Parts: sequence; structure tokens; C-alpha cells
Amino acid sequence: MNMRKVVALPLIAIAVFILEGISSLLFSQAFFGEQRLFIPHFLIVMLVLMATFYNRNITLIYAFVLGMVFDIYYTGILGIYFAIFPLVVYLTDKFMKVLQNNIALVGLVVVFNVILTESLVYGFYVLIGVTDMTLSSFVDQRLWTTILLNLAFFLIAFFPFRSFLLKLKQSDGK
Repeated sequence: MNMRKVVALPLIAIAVFILEGISSLLFSQAFFGEQRLFIPHFLIVMLVLMATFYNRNITLIYAFVLGMVFDIYYTGILGIYFAIFPLVVYLTDKFMKVLQNNIALVGLVVVFNVILTESLVYGFYVLIGVTDMTLSSFVDQRLWTTILLNLAFFLIAFFPFRSFLLKLKQSDGK
């Protein structure tokens, strides 16, 4: 039995889940002030890296589970992230079959998936009447800072997490 797969990967997922919540509470006001919002999507970054450097099917399981837990814990509306996280994994898998998996292209896939996630959530919230933020306000006050934050997290996490996933994949014998 592979202890990295059984223990370390779930612990990393839990740590990233907690880090995402803590970072939104601790750093939002300090870095961007009250007029700018940032939404950490560290789980999206983690799932993109897993889909790129590890097993797609296992990553899909993580996406469904993390999406459900995220919806229950953070949003209160079941189904938004439960649908978006697996979509991100699926799209990443399709992109990476065509693209090389170097840091620049994986970073672009991360940015694309963060934009997709934010746009889908914004569109859904507008549709059900939860927000009245205009599209220009959304892009100006929320989207750009969210992209920058998640890109910074990607740059910090890329090399250590990629190394971990490649070792895990190698130990699985694939």
C-alpha cells in the first residue's frame, strides 16, 4: 500500500482546503483594500496540477469530493463547485493532451480555469439574483485580483507539488 497515496495526498487536499479559507480571511484587506476582492481558488490550482501530473480518474474523485465539501462548507448552495471542479479536471485533461506540460502552459491552463470558475459562479449568482454586481465591476474589482492571487499560489506550489505527484505516479507503477 502506498502511504503517499493513502495519507499524504488527502492531507495535502485538506491543507489546501483550509489554506483557501484562511487566506481569504487573513489577507484580503491587507493586500487589496476594501475596493478589491480576491477569491483564492487554491483547490483549482491543486486539481489542475493533479490532472496534469497524476491520474485523471483519481483526480476526478478528488474533484467531486472537494466540490461537494466546498459547496457544503462555503457556499450553502449545493452543486456549483460540485459541477465546476470536475469540469476543470476534464478540461485540463483535454488541454494537456494537446499542450506540453511545462510551467508556462500549465500556468495558462490555471489562469483559464480560474477565469472559467469565477465567470461561471458570477453568472450563476446573477441568474439566481444573489448578486447585483455589474460585469465591469466584477472584472475590475474581483477577477483581476483573483487571477493574480491564484497565479502567485501556482508559482509557489508548482515545483514541490509537481515533484510529489510525479513520485507518487512513479510509485504507482504508471
